[in-house]
Amino acid sequence: MAVKEKGLYNLIHKDKKNDLNPEEILSNIKAERFSTKQIERIIAWVKELEFWEDYGEVYKNLEKAKPYSNLSNVIRGFINPGLNDTWLDVGCGPLRITEIICEKAQEKACLVEVHAIDIVLKPAEEKLAELKKGGKHLPVILEHLSITEPLPYLNNTFNGIGANLVLPYVTDFLGNKGEKALEMVLRDMFRILKPGGELIWSTPKSNVNFNWVFLASLPDMFNLYRYIVDRDFSRLLQGTRILKHAIAIQEKGKNGLYTFLTVEKLEKLLSKIGFVDPKWKKTFSQQVWVNRVQKPL
Repeated sequence: MAVKEKGLYNLIHKDKKNDLNPEEILSNIKAERFSTKQIERIIAWVKELEFWEDYGEVYKNLEKAKPYSNLSNVIRGFINPGLNDTWLDVGCGPLRITEIICEKAQEKACLVEVHAIDIVLKPAEEKLAELKKGGKHLPVILEHLSITEPLPYLNNTFNGIGANLVLPYVTDFLGNKGEKALEMVLRDMFRILKPGGELIWSTPKSNVNFNWVFLASLPDMFNLYRYIVDRDFSRLLQGTRILKHAIAIQEKGKNGLYTFLTVEKLEKLLSKIGFVDPKWKKTFSQQVWVNRVQKPL
């Protein structure tokens, strides 16, 4: 009988009360007894965490450019919270999806509960502190969780789930890789959605070329007004770092480490899982698809 693989997060980060970092993972490898296969999976995950940790240092400047603004607006158009809804922001980062959910709820004068999850919550905490300084409050519950394994929520928990450029980057789900890992992540999203609930998520297109995003971002990078008024010099200095990471993501997609499928393949996969009524819109300099699907009533 095949041994069922454990999720990487549960394997090495049992208390889930603090941000996960590569150093902690490597120290756990030395302190715990793991199989050779588990060690190989963990070391591969460490490399991914180091990559995304470095990317996180420049991500704020990506959000300042027009392509990201366009992406956020498309997601905003798909998100439609209802009264007393419960939503989940998956791989929340600096809480942009949570902000959109709360803004849309406020426009409709309806209360919502938002849970925001990630293995590193520092960007989310910094965003909340920044908003607080400006006199704003974002009603959100932060939780240390990873989508490399089934989430600890009951079936039929959420009215809506938002996941911006997160799900296709899962490289290991209970030991599964590639398309199978993406399928299992999507199946878990389906499981925790309430009947009638919606998943709004984004993915790079199958033949993504992020050079177009970089070119479209150049006017924002050279925005003299922002340099003078906001004294914001980081957008230019970090522009090439952002491109470097974007090209690396692009190559990992070509090599099969990340899963960037055509719309046709994605629709077949989503239908196989049970999702219905898919809606698609291309954005982010035409390099990313945003998809909304529903769990049947």
